[in-house]
Amino acid sequence: MTYTIFVQRKWQTTLSTISEFSIPGTDIRGYFLECPGPDTITADLKKRIPEGSYSLVWHTSNKFSKHSPLPQLYNAQVPLSRWILIHPGNEPSDTEGCLLPGRVKLFDRVEVSKTVYDRIKSFMLSKGINNFKVIITSHYVDGNR
Repeated sequence: MTYTIFVQRKWQTTLSTISEFSIPGTDIRGYFLECPGPDTITADLKKRIPEGSYSLVWHTSNKFSKHSPLPQLYNAQVPLSRWILIHPGNEPSDTEGCLLPGRVKLFDRVEVSKTVYDRIKSFMLSKGINNFKVIITSHYVDGNR
């Protein structure tokens, strides 16, 4: 069985992009905070990844050793070397291009990140990360809140 994490970008500022996400068939949902636009496949620019469908693998990281392994996104256009990870964090300074989950959305910030991350990771561990994909779309709403 394939599990899809649907991510819809809705709010953007000069500092961040915030999306709503859900995993159908579960009660796992919340927000992702990521870098501001524009979208790019180039690493180290602190910008959003392109919309699209992504596969996932586990990534071991010294930087995030207490959370390793971490889910890492990739596809034909966005290589593993772009280092798109899902990991805990709350504000734009916590990411260099990754997705930071949270339960509460504030202005340029998400809260309760570690709890949501732990739920996502636990579910992926139980079902096998190769059975997951992430689909990112955008439908921006007026206003940043």
